[in-house]
Amino acid sequence: MNVTTDPESMTPEERRREVASILARGLLRRVCMNKTAASSPQKEISKESKSDLDLSAEKRLHVARRPAG
Repeated sequence: MNVTTDPESMTPEERRREVASILARGLLRRVCMNKTAASSPQKEISKESKSDLDLSAEKRLHVARRPAG
């Protein structure tokens, strides 16, 4: 395997292998996450829970305008 991962200095075959490696690692991560989620018991969250992220209708998002230029 090539030590450098600079795409400019890689051959097309090295680039393809690098992309395949990145995709494979992502797929493995996703499969492992799904297995972990499936094996752990689901917690039932109470509607009264204080950790709920309820937003009041009264709260508004305010964004400052950027200066022109």
